[in-house]
Amino acid sequence: MTVVEVIDSILGAASHAPQLAQTAGTAVAANLPGIVLVAVPVLLLLAAGQMLLARRALADRAGVEFLPRPGFDPGEEDILRFVHQLARAQASASRWHLTPRRATAVRIRLTSSGGPPAYRVEARSRTLALISRHAYVGCELRDPERELAAASGVTITFEGPADLETTGVAA
Repeated sequence: MTVVEVIDSILGAASHAPQLAQTAGTAVAANLPGIVLVAVPVLLLLAAGQMLLARRALADRAGVEFLPRPGFDPGEEDILRFVHQLARAQASASRWHLTPRRATAVRIRLTSSGGPPAYRVEARSRTLALISRHAYVGCELRDPERELAAASGVTITFEGPADLETTGVAA
């Protein structure tokens, strides 16, 4: 078969396209209630499944802080490797890519409370494990949730003001 014959056969099939479209439109119009009865529940199930996956992914989020040690000075290659790793982290969060992108996003926060800046990365636990494994060499990793849980276990009770005369403190 030559190229001209192939083009002629494609053009011949394309000339029948309006008749095929009209026949398909008639078939869809005749079976519209059945199509709706099947399509709507399937679409609702897909939406509910995606919402469930998003909730599970959002409940699995955690954070880790990278605190630079004194003398921390990464090279350009280290920075580019870490940035590339952060860029690919969202894709690694969902194996089958069924989880919505908003639930697998990686959040980066730079904070400082009077000391050196802290670089906090928030993502799914599986993603954080990958990021933490290949972190900067001169950084200390800290889990802020674990520190909050340890601090919340401390109980401080206030029993009222001390009597100044019994403590021996002169007023």
